[in-house]
Parts: sequence; C-alpha cells; structure tokens
Amino acid sequence: MKLSKIYANNQKFKSIIFNEGFNVIYGNIDNEINQDTRKVQEHNIGKTSLVYLIDFLLLKGVNKKNFFGKHNKKFSDWVFFLEIKLNSREYLTIRRAVNPNTKISFKKHFSKDQNYSDETNWDYSDLLMNAEEQKKTPRHILETKYLQFDVNTKFNYRNFLSHLLRTQNDYQDVFKLNKFRGKDKDWKPSLFKLLGFDATILQTKYELDSEIKSDKEFIKKLEEQGDSDEIYKIKAAIEAKEVEKNEFKKEIDNFNFYKKEKNISFDLVKNIENEISRLNKENYVLSYNIEQIQKSLDSENMPSIQVNEIKKIFEEATIFFPDNLSKDYQDVLNFSQQITKERKKYLKEELSELQGKQKKTDKKLKELNKQRGKNLSFLKEKDSFVKYKKYQEELIKIEGDIIVYQQKLEGAKTIENYQKSIEDIKNKITELTVLIKEEINKDNINYRSIKEIFREIYKKTFEYTANLVVQQNKQGNIDFDTIVLNISKDLTGKQDGYTSTKVLCTSFVLAILVHYSAKSFFRFAYHDGILESWGDNHKIHFIELIRDYCDKYGIQYTISLIKSDIPSGFKLQDKEIIRTLSKGDELFGFEF
Repeated sequence: MKLSKIYANNQKFKSIIFNEGFNVIYGNIDNEINQDTRKVQEHNIGKTSLVYLIDFLLLKGVNKKNFFGKHNKKFSDWVFFLEIKLNSREYLTIRRAVNPNTKISFKKHFSKDQNYSDETNWDYSDLLMNAEEQKKTPRHILETKYLQFDVNTKFNYRNFLSHLLRTQNDYQDVFKLNKFRGKDKDWKPSLFKLLGFDATILQTKYELDSEIKSDKEFIKKLEEQGDSDEIYKIKAAIEAKEVEKNEFKKEIDNFNFYKKEKNISFDLVKNIENEISRLNKENYVLSYNIEQIQKSLDSENMPSIQVNEIKKIFEEATIFFPDNLSKDYQDVLNFSQQITKERKKYLKEELSELQGKQKKTDKKLKELNKQRGKNLSFLKEKDSFVKYKKYQEELIKIEGDIIVYQQKLEGAKTIENYQKSIEDIKNKITELTVLIKEEINKDNINYRSIKEIFREIYKKTFEYTANLVVQQNKQGNIDFDTIVLNISKDLTGKQDGYTSTKVLCTSFVLAILVHYSAKSFFRFAYHDGILESWGDNHKIHFIELIRDYCDKYGIQYTISLIKSDIPSGFKLQDKEIIRTLSKGDELFGFEF
C-alpha cells in the first residue's frame, strides 16, 4: 500500500500527489531561534500536520488531545480525501469529514489522481467508525476488503502504522513510541510477530499477567472490606445449625410408637409428612431467593446522580468542572446503566422462574396438607402429634437456614478461590516464560534478514555497525533494543546521541518495509524532520541510499525538509519535491 494523493473540499488546502518512490515535503523557511528559550521555534506551515492528516484518513480515532480534536472548529465544514495505491495496483479513495469525524466512505477505482469531492456514488457510504457490528466498521472493511495484507494478519493494520508516520517527537526511541507508554501488550506482540517470532505465546503471557494483576486487586479490595474472615463465620454458623438439626431429629424419632396404631398406617402419615417437609424446605429457600432478587431490583431502581446535577453543585461552589471530566463521568454512567439494564433483565428472568416454582410448590403443599388432615383425623394421640408437627416445622426451618448458609459460603470462598486461581496462573506463566526464551533462541530466517538490512542501512548512513536485539526481561516478557559497535566492534555511545537514534529509527522502519516488499503489506513511510541535526555527509549517504532502495524494492519514502536541512551543494531532483510550503503558503492555508 502506498500514498497516491491527498486533497480536500476546501481550496485553501494544498493538494499533494505522491511519487511512487522518494518524496520531499519542502519547507521554504529557515530555522528561527526563540531568544527566550534558545530553542528552534515551530514553523507551523503544515509539515508535521500532514502526519496527523494521513493518520486521520487512515482511520485514527479522534479525541480532544489529538490534532483534529483540538482544532475541530477550524475545520468544521472541511472534508478530506486520501487516495492510496493498493497492492493489487488498483486505487482506493477514503473520504472523511472532520465534523462529524465518525462517518467514512470508500471508493475503489483504476486510475490515479482522481477528484471525488462531489462524488455521490461510493462503494461504502458514511460507515460509522463505532458500528455495533465489528464487521461493518470502516477499519475492518478497509483491512479485509481493500488492503488484504498477508503479513501480521492476526493484528490490526494500525499497529505498525505509528512507526511509519513519525513526527519530530517520535524519535526518542526506536521501538517504543510515546503513544505506547505503559502499554507493552498493545504493541510488543505485533512487533514480535513482524520480526518473525511466534507472538501467540507472548500474547497469552501478557493476558495472564493482566489476569493476575486484576485478581490481586480484587482480593485486596475484599480484604479491605473485611470479607477475608467471612468464610470462617459462615462455617461456624452451619456447624451450630447442624447440631440443632440433629437434636430435633432425635425428638422426632421418639414418635415411632405411632406405628402400633391399628386403624391407620403411620408409615403413610410419615411419608406425607416427609414430602411436606421437603416441599416446605424448598419453599423456604425459594422465598429467601425471591426476596433477595426483589431487594436487588429495588436497589437498582435508585436514581443515579446525573452530570448536570454535579455541574450545578460545582457552579454553586464556584469550582471549575472540566469538560473532559464531564465526558469521563458520562461514559462511566452510560456503562453503568448498560450493565444495570442487562443485570435487571437476568434478575427478572430468574425471579419469574423462581416464582413459577414457588407457585407449583404451594399447590402441591395444599394437596398434601389436605390429604394429611384426612389421615390424621383417625389418630388418637392428637396432642402428641401437634408436638410432632412443631418439631417437623422447626426442622424444616433449620434445614432451610443451612441451605442458605451454604449458598453464602460459596460466595464467601471468593478470596480462597482467587488465590488458588493465581497459583494456577503462575504455573502457566512459568511454562510460557520458558517457551518465550526458546522462541527467541530459535533460528529465525525473517529476523536474521531484517537484522542484515537494518545493519546495512545504518552502516551506509552512519559508518558504524548497528544490531537489533530481542531479549527476555526480568518479567519473562521481551524487550527490543539496539546496540552500536565501532570499527573495532566495541560498544560505543553513538546510539545514545539524538542523530544516531533518528538513524536507528528510520533504519528499523525501512528494514521492515524492504524485507516484506514482496508481500502484501505497507510500502510507504512519512518521517517528518528526520534529517534535522544530521551532518551533511550522513544526509547525502542516506538520501542516495533511499533513492536506491525505493527503486530496487518498490517502496515509497517521504521526508520533510527545510532550507537548512539540505546539505551544502546538494541538489534535490525537481520531481522529488512534491509540495513546497512556506509562510503565507501553508498546507491548510493558515497557521495554527
């Protein structure tokens, strides 16, 4: 996939048509030094904004912190179009407005440099970014129907895109971009796979690490609530009830003399009593559970505090209430309401089922009580049987209490169960840690090839030898690193310099693109300000290498330059400069 053209419905925007190979966004401007901070001032002509725009049109999410979220009002009626060349040699135009930014349109075509600003016939029109059905989201359609990559297919196409689109703030680290801070599980498995390793074991390891962390937090919360000793209290209550139950059973057994009655079989009476006892016990438990569900339903009908009520309180207290806090609270409130709605649905279903069972039980009890009454009328020792009946009722209540306590016991075993689960997970993690180490040590053809290309690019640009390193860390996961050797093959501090880090960044990206150039994968990169701070010789070596690689491997590489970035006496080819920007001739027609 390569970039072909980018344009907008607003004539202020400077359309760009990309070459197949090496491209330059040229800033016809000199570096200016801020006299107060002594730092290079921002140019604000659009070189960096182009990174954000391409990312936006390749379906990046929008929030208040990123470019089109912060400048939403300035682009309220703007619609942008990105034409890309697919690996099938066909073209695809992606249409996306800034407001609303959630509707995406696609149109495939066979010729380059089209203008669909007024097009109404789209293959897919106004797809919702957050469609409920995942297969109908524009990202899924772009990835599966149009891009059709055969590299890293188990991961979202956007995982590696951040390495291809770099601003001047994205060269601090070769692998770990700012947007991935603290989220290794979101990018390391994908990169691990790109380097030719089995990422499944690493993904599973991260998932288990996360599960353990979650379980430990849950246990800590239960212990803070004082639930850790609840299990012992319930066991003691069950034990006391069992003693009481046995005492009542003994009393009931003393009534066996009824078997001597001549005119009626006491066994018949006893059988009826046992069935009544069983049903009463069942009814007791049903009543308890019905009561608990009704309480839960009543509690969930309590009104929640709405955002506008909170805002009113803040206003009365003359305290500023940030918009992002309002949104975050509203998101939590919406999520909570959704969960409550689902829970109420299942609770009502369970309540209906329990009430149905109770109705059947009540009906059966009425029939048995009627039958028992007829039989007991023949017994002479009525006073004794009243006592017998009382013991039976008490026994039913005790057995019902025991059942309820046993149900509570299952819930109170949570901490114990979670602790056991953690131990099981730790054992699995130990096994995965060994497998990850074995995977790193395997002979990996893809990794070997990427390292060779990486070394070649760095050496031709910066003279030293650089190596990619994949190693296991203390947590049993993996780390990516680079090392730079001098002519004597000794470690050097070169890799720690800002210029060297930039060379390492672009060497890594180009090594991936070159290695997979014969596959269906990305074949472009745009690196903003990559040559700033380089020495002239390094710049010349790099540009010449890029020209050669673009021709040889069919990849597309775009950089941005300003006047002072161009080496003394070096000439760029006219066709390589695809857009010139300057003060008064900015990309969007205005500064930010």
